[in-house]
Amino acid sequence: MLVGTGACAGSAPDAAGSLVVQQDGRVLDRLTLPRLRGLPQVEIATPQSRGAQVQKGPTVRSVLDAAGATGVNRVRIEGRDPAQTLTNEELTDQVILGVTKRNTLKLTGTQLGRERWVRDVTAMVVNP
Repeated sequence: MLVGTGACAGSAPDAAGSLVVQQDGRVLDRLTLPRLRGLPQVEIATPQSRGAQVQKGPTVRSVLDAAGATGVNRVRIEGRDPAQTLTNEELTDQVILGVTKRNTLKLTGTQLGRERWVRDVTAMVVNP
């Protein structure tokens, strides 16, 4: 499964671009930033952050669920930083796509070291 944005790297999903969710080579859904903001929002503590000590956004799991993804074993998150692969067990309610002040998406989590965070998320590949 692939989740990507139709917008340019570094820009957030919006009316012009959306977070595209694909599985087995087909598009399941296109999630705009307003729609992502409409998903349940979780606030998590991120003391490892150099900036905000609390991040807010939908969980990665809720984004996948909203798109209709099934059979998720692992997810590779792609964006401006090196891609990170998370196992199904790591997809807790403490792993989110935080919405930044720039209206971009950032993979972050309470138990994820900063080296695993991904800024300006553009794609999620499920079961790569």
